[in-house]
Amino acid sequence: MAHTSFTKEISMELATAHDKLLKYITDRVQISEAEAQIIKDKFHLRKLAKKDYFVSVGSTNFQQGFVAGGTLRVFYTDPKGNEHVMYFAFADWWVGDLAGFHFNEAATLSVQALEESYILEVSKSDIEEMYFQVPALERLFRIMAQRTLAVLQKRFLMTISSHAEERYKELLQRHPGIEQLVAQHQIASYLGILPESLSRMKKKLYVSSPNKK
Repeated sequence: MAHTSFTKEISMELATAHDKLLKYITDRVQISEAEAQIIKDKFHLRKLAKKDYFVSVGSTNFQQGFVAGGTLRVFYTDPKGNEHVMYFAFADWWVGDLAGFHFNEAATLSVQALEESYILEVSKSDIEEMYFQVPALERLFRIMAQRTLAVLQKRFLMTISSHAEERYKELLQRHPGIEQLVAQHQIASYLGILPESLSRMKKKLYVSSPNKK
C-alpha cells in the first residue's frame, strides 16, 4: 500500500512538472498535442535534495534541465578553491553547463540545489532528436540561447561598471525574498564581494532606509 502511495506521488510530481514545462514552451512557440507528448516522453523528472548537485565539475553527462520547482545556484570554482556564483536559478529557468553541453566537453561549472528542487532533465541526443520531431523546439532553444547571451552580457557590464550596492539592489528588485532562500556568503559571491562587505552594506542600507523605525 505504501509503495502504491509513493508511486502515485511521483506520478503527480511528474505530471505537474510536465504541465509547467509545456506552459513555458507554449507561451513561446506553438506545438501540437502529439508534439507535446513527444516532449513529455523525453524530459525526465529528477528530484534534488538541498545541496545535491545537478551538474558537477568534470561531469560529462551532457544534460540540460528545466527547473520545475526550487532554487539552485550555478557557480565556478577557481584553482584556489574559491567559489564564484554566476547566477541563481528559480522555477521556469534552465540550468546546465552550456559550453560542456554544446561542445561535448567536461563541465567547468557546478549546479547545486539550495533547497529541495525538481528538475526536468533532457540529454543532448534527445534534444537533437526532438529538433526533427518538434521543429518549433529548435526555434525555442535559439531564442533561449540569445536570451542567455543578453543576460550574461548585462551581468558582465554591471559587474565592471556599477557599484556592488547597485547590483545588490537590482538583485533584490528582480528576486524579492531571495535572502530567505540563499545564504549571505553566496549572495556576496554573486556580487563579487566578501560576506563582511555585504553585512556592512546591508547595515548601511538599513540605517538610511526611510522605513526604518
